[in-house]
Amino acid sequence: MENSGAEKSKYPIGFYIGCLTYSFERFAFYGTKPLLVLYLTAAVANGGLAIPKAQAAIIAANFTAYTYIAPLIGGYICDKWLGARYAVTLGCIIMGIGYLMGWKSSNPAVVNMVDPAYGLYASYIRSLGVKNMASINMMIYIVSIGTGLFKGNLAGLMGRMIEDDSKMDAAFSIQYSFVNIGAFFGSAIMGVAYMQFFKKGLMLGFREVFLFCAVLMFIGGVAFTASYKLLHGQGRLPFKYLTDAKGNVIGEAEKNSGSKSSENKGVKLTKKEINGVIAIIFVSFVSIIFWTFYEQQSSALTLYAADNVDMTLGAIKLSPVHVFTTWNGLLCIFMSLGAAKLWATLAKRPQGDLTMFQKVTIAFAFLGLAYTVLIFMELARGGGSNKASVLWLLFFGILLTTGEICFSPLGNSFVNKVAPKKYLSLLLGVWIFATFAANKLTGYVQGVIENYGFMQTIVTFSVVSFITMVILFALSKPLNKLVES
Repeated sequence: MENSGAEKSKYPIGFYIGCLTYSFERFAFYGTKPLLVLYLTAAVANGGLAIPKAQAAIIAANFTAYTYIAPLIGGYICDKWLGARYAVTLGCIIMGIGYLMGWKSSNPAVVNMVDPAYGLYASYIRSLGVKNMASINMMIYIVSIGTGLFKGNLAGLMGRMIEDDSKMDAAFSIQYSFVNIGAFFGSAIMGVAYMQFFKKGLMLGFREVFLFCAVLMFIGGVAFTASYKLLHGQGRLPFKYLTDAKGNVIGEAEKNSGSKSSENKGVKLTKKEINGVIAIIFVSFVSIIFWTFYEQQSSALTLYAADNVDMTLGAIKLSPVHVFTTWNGLLCIFMSLGAAKLWATLAKRPQGDLTMFQKVTIAFAFLGLAYTVLIFMELARGGGSNKASVLWLLFFGILLTTGEICFSPLGNSFVNKVAPKKYLSLLLGVWIFATFAANKLTGYVQGVIENYGFMQTIVTFSVVSFITMVILFALSKPLNKLVES
């Protein structure tokens, strides 16, 4: 009887509270991420730090990469000691403080005194840049710590609110739509704000964007905290405890195996649980390939587009931020909802939904097709000073996003269904760690392109994607038996 209110809607109200909290966090993250490399490379007189492009690419990649490794630590803390709801609140506060560090990374009063013609100030500008980079690095580290407490733990909390595993893929596809609502509006609004609303003379409003994102994180944290009573009783205690809709302890995940040694030690896993861990590690490893190729849109492809693509669409002048980040976010909003309906419909079939491994296979097929489009784009451009149409990149974005939708939102669902409950947050952190590794690799791909060429690199990406697809197709049945045995 206590669940009757929850059954009136498909998912508990607390699930949607979590979705909205993700939207706030992603608005701040994607309001900052695509602008960070521009801030680092812009001239000092224009409000930037004038960092060389190669170095700036690696620093900007770190902003994403470190936010994907910190959840390993945050997940362990939440599994053992801290309730997920409190971890999420604390994470929002810490992330807000991090963005404030970015806001304090330069002194406009000093920068406005600097004229590029004044060689007298060259050494001072360099020393100022060192101090500013310290603040930027602090922003990266602090936001990452906050994300570590926030990301995997909120996903785990939301997964606990979904009692029917057959609804899990559809639920996390809906969550992914909310994630991309935040990403879309964050990149679209902040992409205009730094050039217009926050601009002062020649000074672009990068720092004001960071301040806005900080305030937004504080608001999101307060709103989430005020909604504790709507979280279906979940997240009050560490994930090693199972709780009902009122938050009462109904068991311990450590004892679910029924083994006496497991009860005494809380360490030994059953064969099924071990198989689940193996499957999660395998999929996480494969995801490194996917995300390394995927994240090129925010680094190497952005640089390519700036020099080799005609960014006009009709009478509209687009920027790489809009073509890659904003376009991707807009597509994800609608594709995630469509995928949620598709997975829910397939789950009603006698044979059930597609397996995680089948969906990952499809994701790599679209990834390979996306890079094949870039191959044709480069052939159509013909090299030299010729520029390709931006329509190629928009089509590339459609294919890439389709692959993303078949993969990314389902990772959290897969881990929630397969992971031993006592290690839920930790294994969610393993899934996120793979994205960290991919983002660290991303920062160095531009060097590969400069050494071997753009065409050679994208051909390699396309071929490797299709080879991975074939391997996954061949292994999908054995892997699925692994998690079902």
